[in-house]
Amino acid sequence: MSSKVNIKDIVYGHLGTLSKVDGGWSWLDFITFCVVPVALSTASAIVGFSLNKDVSSLLVNFGAIFTALLLSVLVLVYDQESKLDDKNQRDKELQRPVDAFYTAKKKLLDELYYNISFSILSSLVLIATCFAFSMADSFVDPKATSASVSAILSKLVFTPITVFITVNLLLTIVMIVKRLHSLLRPK
Repeated sequence: MSSKVNIKDIVYGHLGTLSKVDGGWSWLDFITFCVVPVALSTASAIVGFSLNKDVSSLLVNFGAIFTALLLSVLVLVYDQESKLDDKNQRDKELQRPVDAFYTAKKKLLDELYYNISFSILSSLVLIATCFAFSMADSFVDPKATSASVSAILSKLVFTPITVFITVNLLLTIVMIVKRLHSLLRPK
């Protein structure tokens, strides 16, 4: 795969943020961001929920809007990191006390970068999944009962994948908002 489209570092970086403050593995984060979306996507298949064109269209709009918003938040994070580095450098040059929370803030900004980048990728995958769902009917064998093949694809493939991506994306966005709140709130 071309290095220009290799997203492995972003995915690993995001997964690395699912840890405790001390850097250890957090089972609660793993359960929240992996097990809960899998459980809900499995439940959607068991219950028989089926993605339809209206929900798919809504999710495409959701993904597109959040992609644009998250790109602007990514610029904000970059700007905050630059300001933090500049302030730290000035404090060192002027021999003033360095911000005691510099390392923690820098780590939080790095983690935010990975979380936001992962959310943008998730939004793009959500859009691509909804597009594939919309196109699935055109790939069904005309001799087969198209309604049944299409329904099976929708219920057992596209719906669980879409539910997983959507739930994971929503949870990640909540985490981003909480981290941004912690970083930017007035003290």
